[in-house]
Amino acid sequence: MKMNRRNALAFGATSLAAPLLIAKPTPVAAKAYGPTDGKEIFPGVRLVELGTRDSHIKGYKKIAMEDVVYQPKGSSPLGDVMADDMVCTCIEGELQVTAGDMQFTAKEGDVWSCGKGSTKEAATNNGTVVAVMRVINLKAA
Repeated sequence: MKMNRRNALAFGATSLAAPLLIAKPTPVAAKAYGPTDGKEIFPGVRLVELGTRDSHIKGYKKIAMEDVVYQPKGSSPLGDVMADDMVCTCIEGELQVTAGDMQFTAKEGDVWSCGKGSTKEAATNNGTVVAVMRVINLKAA
């Protein structure tokens, strides 16, 4: 085959596209926590504080984010009502959750909310791998 400008452009475009067809997307994984990261709040359950910032949402002074890491069979019992409004999501594993009058299995990507002064929550990791609940606290004071 005689190489001319048209053949060179076609060859170059083909060689650039080939890696894109072969490449596989890599899923993003949650940060792996060690068994002593954070602070133990219940047996097999640890709290890892991720950060706090001032809020720009009317009615909330601060926003705090934390991960609650549940080892297999780890459990947090039904406690007092929530001190803050919050949004929770399961970022790793699965959890059996009771939040107010709801009972459900939270799988990776599930999201739910709890209301200040009205919601009591409990969670248990019945699985064989670590489960992580990410909590975003909306703090009024």
